[in-house]
Amino acid sequence: MAEHVSFVRMRVKPGKMTDLLEQLAKWDRERKPHAKGFVHHFTAANHSDPNELWTCIRWDSTENYQANSNSPEQDAWFRELRTCLADDPTWFDGSIFYEFRGP
Repeated sequence: MAEHVSFVRMRVKPGKMTDLLEQLAKWDRERKPHAKGFVHHFTAANHSDPNELWTCIRWDSTENYQANSNSPEQDAWFRELRTCLADDPTWFDGSIFYEFRGP
C-alpha cells in the first residue's frame, strides 16, 4: 500500500495568523489521536508573502487519509480553519513516487 501525501496551499486573512496557528494546534491535540495512519505534517510560510502557507500532510495510505477527510469531526475542524483563510485552499493529493533522505 503506497503512502499518501497532500500538499495544501492556503492564503491567510490579514490578522488571522494566530487563529490559524491555534487551529493547527487544535488538530494536533484533538484530531491526531483519532487519525488512523497519520504520519506527520508541517506548514511553511512563503518568504516573500508570509500570508501564503503550504502544508504537507503524510499518511500511511490513501484509504486512511480519506477516512479522516470524510469524518464529521474533520469537517467541523476544517470549517473552523476555513474562517481564517482568504479563499478556499488549493489541494494536491498523491502517492509518494520518489523520496530521498539525507545522511
